[in-house]
Amino acid sequence: MYQPTLRACLGHSDESITRPEDGPLEVYDLFCCAGGFTTGSKNAGCKVVYACDAWPAALETYQRNHPETHIECLTLPAAIPFPTDGRPFHVHGSPPCQRFSLVGMRYNTEANFANATNLLEWFLETAVTCGATSWSMEQVSHAGTRAIVEAARQRHPGRVSYATINFYDLGVPQHRKRLIAGSPALVARLVRQACAARRRCVSDVISNPKSSTIRNNKGWTSQRLRLNRKPGQSKYEYTRTTDEDCTLLPLTGPAPTVVCNGDTRWWWRDANGKAKSIKLSVHEAALLQTFPKDYSWPSDVMLARELVGNAVPPLVAELLLRADGPPPSQRRAVGAIICVGSMCNYKRSN
Repeated sequence: MYQPTLRACLGHSDESITRPEDGPLEVYDLFCCAGGFTTGSKNAGCKVVYACDAWPAALETYQRNHPETHIECLTLPAAIPFPTDGRPFHVHGSPPCQRFSLVGMRYNTEANFANATNLLEWFLETAVTCGATSWSMEQVSHAGTRAIVEAARQRHPGRVSYATINFYDLGVPQHRKRLIAGSPALVARLVRQACAARRRCVSDVISNPKSSTIRNNKGWTSQRLRLNRKPGQSKYEYTRTTDEDCTLLPLTGPAPTVVCNGDTRWWWRDANGKAKSIKLSVHEAALLQTFPKDYSWPSDVMLARELVGNAVPPLVAELLLRADGPPPSQRRAVGAIICVGSMCNYKRSN
Protein backbone atom coordinates (compact mmCIF):
# COMPACT_ATOMS: atom_id res chain seq x y z
CA MET A 1 0.00 0.00 0.00
CA TYR A 2 1.02 3.62 -0.41
CA GLN A 3 2.39 5.30 2.69
CA PRO A 4 1.60 9.04 2.58
CA THR A 5 4.05 11.72 3.57
CA LEU A 6 3.80 13.55 6.85
CA ARG A 7 2.56 16.66 5.00
CA ALA A 8 -0.30 14.66 3.47
CA CYS A 9 -1.26 13.24 6.87
CA LEU A 10 -1.53 16.79 8.18
CA GLY A 11 -3.77 17.81 5.30
CA HIS A 12 -1.16 19.78 3.34
CA SER A 13 -0.52 19.27 -0.35
CA ASP A 14 3.01 18.38 -1.37
CA GLU A 15 5.21 21.28 -2.40
CA SER A 16 5.57 21.79 -6.13
CA ILE A 17 8.62 22.92 -8.07
CA THR A 18 8.38 26.36 -9.66
CA ARG A 19 8.07 26.16 -13.44
CA PRO A 20 7.79 29.02 -15.95
CA GLU A 21 4.34 29.92 -17.24
CA ASP A 22 5.43 30.83 -20.78
CA GLY A 23 7.71 27.95 -21.78
CA PRO A 24 9.64 24.84 -20.70
CA LEU A 25 11.77 24.72 -17.58
CA GLU A 26 15.42 25.50 -18.36
CA VAL A 27 18.00 22.93 -17.19
CA TYR A 28 21.73 23.33 -16.56
CA ASP A 29 23.54 19.97 -16.72
CA LEU A 30 26.96 19.96 -15.00
CA PHE A 31 29.29 16.95 -15.36
CA CYS A 32 27.01 16.03 -18.27
CA CYS A 33 29.13 13.16 -19.69
CA ALA A 34 27.37 11.65 -22.72
CA GLY A 35 24.00 13.26 -21.98
CA GLY A 36 21.90 10.83 -19.94
CA PHE A 37 20.35 13.46 -17.70
CA THR A 38 19.86 15.82 -20.64
CA THR A 39 18.01 13.11 -22.62
CA GLY A 40 15.64 12.44 -19.71
CA SER A 41 15.10 16.17 -19.11
CA LYS A 42 14.06 16.67 -22.72
CA ASN A 43 11.71 13.68 -22.46
CA ALA A 44 10.16 15.44 -19.44
CA GLY A 45 9.44 18.53 -21.53
CA CYS A 46 12.35 20.64 -20.28
CA LYS A 47 14.87 22.64 -22.30
CA VAL A 48 18.53 21.97 -21.55
CA VAL A 49 20.25 25.27 -22.29
CA TYR A 50 23.74 24.59 -20.92
CA ALA A 51 25.97 21.58 -20.30
CA CYS A 52 29.61 21.17 -19.34
CA ASP A 53 32.16 18.44 -18.72
CA ALA A 54 35.94 18.14 -18.62
CA TRP A 55 35.97 15.05 -20.87
CA PRO A 56 36.26 16.05 -24.57
CA ALA A 57 35.28 12.61 -25.88
CA ALA A 58 32.09 12.66 -23.81
CA LEU A 59 31.24 16.14 -25.08
CA GLU A 60 31.65 14.99 -28.70
CA THR A 61 28.99 12.33 -28.09
CA TYR A 62 26.84 14.82 -26.19
CA GLN A 63 26.94 17.42 -28.97
CA ARG A 64 26.19 14.85 -31.65
CA ASN A 65 22.96 13.92 -29.86
CA HIS A 66 22.05 17.36 -28.44
CA PRO A 67 23.26 19.96 -30.97
CA GLU A 68 20.86 22.64 -29.69
CA THR A 69 22.46 22.82 -26.22
CA HIS A 70 25.32 25.22 -25.51
CA ILE A 71 28.23 23.13 -24.18
CA GLU A 72 31.58 23.96 -22.62
CA CYS A 73 34.64 21.80 -22.04
CA LEU A 74 35.25 22.95 -18.51
CA THR A 75 37.15 21.69 -15.50
CA LEU A 76 35.07 22.38 -12.42
CA PRO A 77 35.01 24.21 -10.04
CA ALA A 78 34.50 27.18 -12.36
CA ALA A 79 32.06 30.03 -12.97
CA ILE A 80 28.80 28.90 -14.61
CA PRO A 81 26.59 31.37 -16.55
CA PHE A 82 23.44 30.84 -14.50
CA PRO A 83 20.49 33.21 -15.14
CA THR A 84 20.35 36.34 -13.04
CA ASP A 85 16.94 37.69 -14.12
CA GLY A 86 14.89 35.61 -11.68
CA ARG A 87 13.44 33.14 -14.18
CA PRO A 88 12.99 29.52 -12.97
CA PHE A 89 15.70 27.01 -13.82
CA HIS A 90 16.92 23.60 -12.63
CA VAL A 91 20.56 22.65 -12.09
CA HIS A 92 21.76 19.04 -12.06
CA GLY A 93 25.18 17.57 -11.39
CA SER A 94 26.75 14.12 -11.39
CA PRO A 95 30.24 14.75 -9.95
CA PRO A 96 32.75 11.96 -10.72
CA CYS A 97 32.02 9.04 -8.42
CA GLN A 98 34.98 6.71 -8.99
CA ARG A 99 36.81 7.85 -5.85
CA PHE A 100 33.78 6.93 -3.73
CA SER A 101 33.01 3.57 -5.35
CA LEU A 102 34.15 0.32 -3.70
CA VAL A 103 36.39 -0.48 -6.65
CA GLY A 104 37.82 3.02 -7.03
CA MET A 105 38.64 3.39 -3.35
CA ARG A 106 41.22 0.60 -3.66
CA TYR A 107 43.32 2.95 -5.79
CA ASN A 108 42.68 6.13 -3.80
CA THR A 109 45.36 8.37 -2.45
CA GLU A 110 44.71 10.93 0.25
CA ALA A 111 45.09 13.73 -2.30
CA ASN A 112 42.69 12.47 -4.97
CA PHE A 113 40.07 11.51 -2.37
CA ALA A 114 40.29 15.04 -0.97
CA ASN A 115 39.87 16.48 -4.48
CA ALA A 116 36.77 14.36 -5.07
CA THR A 117 35.33 15.44 -1.72
CA ASN A 118 35.99 19.11 -2.46
CA LEU A 119 34.32 18.83 -5.86
CA LEU A 120 31.23 17.23 -4.35
CA GLU A 121 31.05 19.91 -1.65
CA TRP A 122 31.49 22.63 -4.30
CA PHE A 123 28.61 21.34 -6.39
CA LEU A 124 26.24 21.06 -3.43
CA GLU A 125 26.99 24.61 -2.30
CA THR A 126 26.69 25.91 -5.87
CA ALA A 127 23.38 24.15 -6.50
CA VAL A 128 21.80 25.54 -3.35
CA THR A 129 23.10 29.11 -3.66
CA CYS A 130 23.15 29.80 -7.44
CA GLY A 131 19.54 30.97 -7.58
CA ALA A 132 18.11 27.76 -9.08
CA THR A 133 14.47 27.12 -8.26
CA SER A 134 15.24 23.39 -8.05
CA TRP A 135 18.29 21.15 -8.20
CA SER A 136 19.37 17.51 -8.19
CA MET A 137 22.47 15.34 -7.91
CA GLU A 138 23.21 11.69 -8.68
CA GLN A 139 26.09 10.01 -6.88
CA VAL A 140 27.37 6.70 -5.50
CA SER A 141 25.62 5.91 -2.21
CA HIS A 142 28.57 5.64 0.16
CA ALA A 143 29.01 6.60 3.79
CA GLY A 144 31.34 9.39 2.70
CA THR A 145 28.98 10.88 0.11
CA ARG A 146 25.99 10.63 2.45
CA ALA A 147 27.94 12.44 5.18
CA ILE A 148 28.80 15.27 2.78
CA VAL A 149 25.16 15.65 1.70
CA GLU A 150 23.96 15.51 5.31
CA ALA A 151 26.36 18.32 6.19
CA ALA A 152 24.89 20.38 3.33
CA ARG A 153 21.38 19.63 4.59
CA GLN A 154 22.26 20.96 8.01
CA ARG A 155 23.77 24.12 6.51
CA HIS A 156 20.71 24.72 4.31
CA PRO A 157 17.55 23.55 6.13
CA GLY A 158 14.62 23.12 3.78
CA ARG A 159 16.77 23.16 0.62
CA VAL A 160 18.45 19.74 0.72
CA SER A 161 17.02 16.24 0.81
CA TYR A 162 18.46 12.89 -0.21
CA ALA A 163 17.60 9.22 -0.60
CA THR A 164 19.28 6.03 -1.77
CA ILE A 165 17.13 4.46 -4.49
CA ASN A 166 17.46 1.28 -6.51
CA PHE A 167 16.70 2.48 -10.04
CA TYR A 168 15.19 -0.94 -10.79
CA ASP A 169 12.17 0.21 -8.76
CA LEU A 170 11.83 3.18 -11.13
CA GLY A 171 11.74 1.08 -14.30
CA VAL A 172 15.45 0.86 -15.17
CA PRO A 173 15.94 -2.85 -16.08
CA GLN A 174 19.02 -3.37 -13.89
CA HIS A 175 19.94 -3.20 -10.23
CA ARG A 176 21.51 0.25 -9.90
CA LYS A 177 21.49 1.72 -6.40
CA ARG A 178 22.37 5.41 -6.28
CA LEU A 179 22.17 8.41 -4.00
CA ILE A 180 19.76 11.07 -5.26
CA ALA A 181 19.98 14.47 -3.59
CA GLY A 182 18.12 17.64 -4.43
CA SER A 183 15.17 19.87 -3.67
CA PRO A 184 13.03 18.13 -1.02
CA ALA A 185 9.87 18.12 -3.16
CA LEU A 186 11.68 16.50 -6.09
CA VAL A 187 13.40 13.83 -4.00
CA ALA A 188 10.18 12.95 -2.16
CA ARG A 189 8.26 12.64 -5.43
CA LEU A 190 10.93 10.43 -6.99
CA VAL A 191 10.91 8.15 -3.93
CA ARG A 192 7.13 7.81 -4.17
CA GLN A 193 7.47 6.74 -7.79
CA ALA A 194 9.50 3.67 -6.82
CA CYS A 195 6.97 0.87 -7.16
CA ALA A 196 6.63 -2.74 -8.25
CA ALA A 197 4.42 -1.74 -11.18
CA ARG A 198 7.29 0.18 -12.79
CA ARG A 199 9.82 -2.65 -12.76
CA ARG A 200 11.02 -3.98 -16.10
CA CYS A 201 13.21 -6.96 -16.95
CA VAL A 202 15.98 -7.51 -19.50
CA SER A 203 13.65 -9.09 -22.07
CA ASP A 204 11.38 -6.03 -21.91
CA VAL A 205 14.03 -3.82 -23.52
CA ILE A 206 16.26 -6.22 -25.51
CA SER A 207 14.18 -8.04 -28.09
CA ASN A 208 16.85 -10.39 -29.50
CA PRO A 209 19.08 -11.54 -26.61
CA LYS A 210 22.02 -13.78 -27.41
CA SER A 211 21.24 -16.26 -24.61
CA SER A 212 18.70 -17.03 -21.92
CA THR A 213 20.90 -15.86 -19.02
CA ILE A 214 22.99 -12.81 -18.29
CA ARG A 215 26.09 -12.81 -16.08
CA ASN A 216 27.25 -10.30 -13.52
CA ASN A 217 30.37 -8.26 -14.13
CA LYS A 218 32.33 -9.58 -11.18
CA GLY A 219 35.90 -9.94 -12.39
CA TRP A 220 37.64 -10.45 -9.04
CA THR A 221 37.05 -12.14 -5.72
CA SER A 222 38.65 -10.86 -2.53
CA GLN A 223 39.83 -12.58 0.62
CA ARG A 224 40.87 -10.67 3.73
CA LEU A 225 44.41 -11.38 4.89
CA ARG A 226 44.22 -11.72 8.66
CA LEU A 227 47.53 -13.43 9.44
CA ASN A 228 51.11 -12.97 8.25
CA ARG A 229 50.34 -9.75 6.38
CA LYS A 230 53.50 -7.89 5.42
CA PRO A 231 53.92 -4.16 6.23
CA GLY A 232 52.31 -2.04 3.51
CA GLN A 233 50.53 -5.05 2.00
CA SER A 234 46.83 -4.70 1.13
CA LYS A 235 44.32 -6.08 3.62
CA TYR A 236 42.81 -8.15 0.79
CA GLU A 237 44.09 -10.67 -1.70
CA TYR A 238 42.38 -10.50 -5.12
CA THR A 239 42.04 -13.36 -7.58
CA ARG A 240 40.39 -13.57 -10.99
CA THR A 241 36.91 -15.07 -11.03
CA THR A 242 35.80 -17.99 -13.15
CA ASP A 243 32.37 -18.54 -14.68
CA GLU A 244 31.46 -20.61 -11.64
CA ASP A 245 32.12 -17.60 -9.34
CA CYS A 246 29.63 -15.39 -11.18
CA THR A 247 25.89 -15.17 -10.66
CA LEU A 248 23.73 -16.12 -13.65
CA LEU A 249 20.53 -14.13 -13.94
CA PRO A 250 17.43 -14.95 -16.01
CA LEU A 251 16.22 -12.44 -18.57
CA THR A 252 12.87 -12.30 -16.78
CA GLY A 253 14.49 -10.18 -14.08
CA PRO A 254 16.83 -7.18 -13.92
CA ALA A 255 20.34 -7.15 -15.29
CA PRO A 256 23.37 -6.59 -13.06
CA THR A 257 24.56 -3.00 -12.83
CA VAL A 258 25.92 -1.66 -16.12
CA VAL A 259 29.39 -0.30 -15.32
CA CYS A 260 32.04 1.47 -17.34
CA ASN A 261 34.23 -1.59 -17.98
CA GLY A 262 31.40 -3.05 -20.04
CA ASP A 263 31.91 -6.58 -18.73
CA THR A 264 28.26 -7.61 -18.35
CA ARG A 265 27.91 -10.73 -20.48
CA TRP A 266 25.46 -13.09 -22.12
CA TRP A 267 26.21 -16.63 -20.87
CA TRP A 268 25.33 -20.10 -22.16
CA ARG A 269 26.72 -23.62 -22.64
CA ASP A 270 27.42 -25.08 -26.05
CA ALA A 271 26.42 -28.54 -27.25
CA ASN A 272 29.45 -30.03 -25.48
CA GLY A 273 28.57 -28.41 -22.19
CA LYS A 274 31.39 -25.86 -22.37
CA ALA A 275 30.63 -22.45 -20.84
CA LYS A 276 30.46 -19.61 -23.35
CA SER A 277 30.01 -15.88 -22.82
CA ILE A 278 30.11 -12.67 -24.81
CA LYS A 279 29.96 -9.05 -23.72
CA LEU A 280 26.78 -7.10 -24.29
CA SER A 281 27.08 -4.75 -27.23
CA VAL A 282 27.17 -1.00 -26.67
CA HIS A 283 23.63 -0.78 -28.03
CA GLU A 284 22.37 -3.46 -25.62
CA ALA A 285 24.04 -1.86 -22.59
CA ALA A 286 22.58 1.53 -23.59
CA LEU A 287 19.09 0.02 -23.70
CA LEU A 288 19.58 -1.28 -20.15
CA GLN A 289 20.47 2.30 -19.21
CA THR A 290 17.15 3.41 -20.86
CA PHE A 291 18.76 5.39 -23.69
CA PRO A 292 16.69 5.58 -26.90
CA LYS A 293 17.52 3.09 -29.65
CA ASP A 294 18.74 5.80 -32.02
CA TYR A 295 21.23 7.38 -29.61
CA SER A 296 24.58 7.85 -31.35
CA TRP A 297 27.67 6.34 -29.68
CA PRO A 298 31.36 6.50 -30.66
CA SER A 299 32.77 3.87 -32.99
CA ASP A 300 35.48 3.19 -30.38
CA VAL A 301 33.76 0.37 -28.48
CA MET A 302 35.81 0.72 -25.27
CA LEU A 303 35.10 4.45 -25.12
CA ALA A 304 31.41 3.91 -25.85
CA ARG A 305 31.09 1.32 -23.09
CA GLU A 306 32.75 3.70 -20.63
CA LEU A 307 30.34 6.48 -21.59
CA VAL A 308 27.30 4.21 -21.22
CA GLY A 309 28.41 2.90 -17.84
CA ASN A 310 29.03 6.41 -16.47
CA ALA A 311 25.70 7.81 -17.64
CA VAL A 312 22.66 8.77 -15.61
CA PRO A 313 19.75 6.63 -16.89
CA PRO A 314 17.51 9.05 -18.85
CA LEU A 315 14.38 7.48 -17.34
CA VAL A 316 15.42 8.64 -13.85
CA ALA A 317 15.84 12.24 -15.03
CA GLU A 318 12.48 12.08 -16.81
CA LEU A 319 10.66 10.86 -13.69
CA LEU A 320 12.45 13.46 -11.57
CA LEU A 321 11.48 16.45 -13.72
CA ARG A 322 8.23 15.42 -15.38
CA ALA A 323 5.43 17.70 -14.22
CA ASP A 324 2.49 15.44 -15.01
CA GLY A 325 3.20 12.12 -13.26
CA PRO A 326 0.24 10.06 -11.96
CA PRO A 327 -0.72 10.71 -8.34
CA PRO A 328 0.86 8.35 -5.78
CA SER A 329 -2.53 6.91 -4.74
CA GLN A 330 -2.84 5.20 -8.14
CA ARG A 331 0.31 3.12 -7.62
CA ARG A 332 1.32 0.34 -5.25
CA ALA A 333 4.52 1.51 -3.61
CA VAL A 334 7.25 -0.93 -2.59
CA GLY A 335 8.99 1.48 -0.26
CA ALA A 336 8.26 3.81 2.58
CA ILE A 337 9.20 7.44 2.95
CA ILE A 338 10.44 8.44 6.36
CA CYS A 339 10.87 12.20 6.52
CA VAL A 340 12.93 13.75 9.29
CA GLY A 341 13.18 17.49 8.77
CA SER A 342 14.14 17.75 5.09
CA MET A 343 15.78 14.34 4.81
CA CYS A 344 13.88 11.49 3.16
CA ASN A 345 15.05 7.94 3.76
CA TYR A 346 13.91 5.30 1.30
CA LYS A 347 13.38 1.80 2.64
CA ARG A 348 12.42 -0.93 0.22
CA SER A 349 9.92 -3.44 1.53
CA ASN A 350 10.45 -7.16 1.11
